[in-house]
Amino acid sequence: MISDKLLGRTFDYFDKHYNDDYVVKPSLPILYFGDLVAYEKSPLRVVTVGKNPSDNEFRSNKNDGFSFFRFKNWNPNQKNLQETLNRYFFDAPLHQWFSSFEPILNGLNCSYYENQINRAIHTDICSPLATFPTWSNLGENKEKLFNEGFLIWKDLIEEIQPDLMLVSVARELYNKIIAGIDEDLISFNTKKDGTSRLAYKVSTNFYKLKNGKIVKLIYGQAAQKPFDKITKEQKKKIGEKCLE
Repeated sequence: MISDKLLGRTFDYFDKHYNDDYVVKPSLPILYFGDLVAYEKSPLRVVTVGKNPSDNEFRSNKNDGFSFFRFKNWNPNQKNLQETLNRYFFDAPLHQWFSSFEPILNGLNCSYYENQINRAIHTDICSPLATFPTWSNLGENKEKLFNEGFLIWKDLIEEIQPDLMLVSVARELYNKIIAGIDEDLISFNTKKDGTSRLAYKVSTNFYKLKNGKIVKLIYGQAAQKPFDKITKEQKKKIGEKCLE
């Protein structure tokens, strides 16, 4: 479970920025997505990594106002954050976005859901706050959120002790966490229809925790969604390759 100290820092960060124009309202700090209890019991602990929560976590379509409809258990007075976030994939997850990671997870005998032996959780490297506009359009405000948001993410990773992280963010963000030189894991030279394409390369590196544990990193270029430039079948091969 998450320490009271980290939860307190997360809420302090949320309170500090909540009145900023670009932070979604209403919202809550999303330290992670997924069933942390099941994750901690998994033989292989897998964490996926993005930038920051989407504003669409708080609306069902772009014409709706923001609400807590995906977070039905949330009680701002009780600040029951872990209870709420642990329920995320049981209630109303943003399937369209998380489906980009799911085939790779399945190749690892893993899932955000209950259908595999290993349960994954999702984290965001830049900030636990949902923003509107999205991260890429925040301009100078990105730095305001990132400086502390990144430290919160790093402390979260220290607490949840993953074995493997799937990372699909801008290369400059990935470079902030790698500890060595990338090695090639697998590449794809064909599209779904079999025609040639510019090679999509997936690389591996490592992240060292304070206790000395080495976490394996798997990196692939992002587009609109994580690992968005390859097919589901190719994504599953990434996961299978990691288990070899």
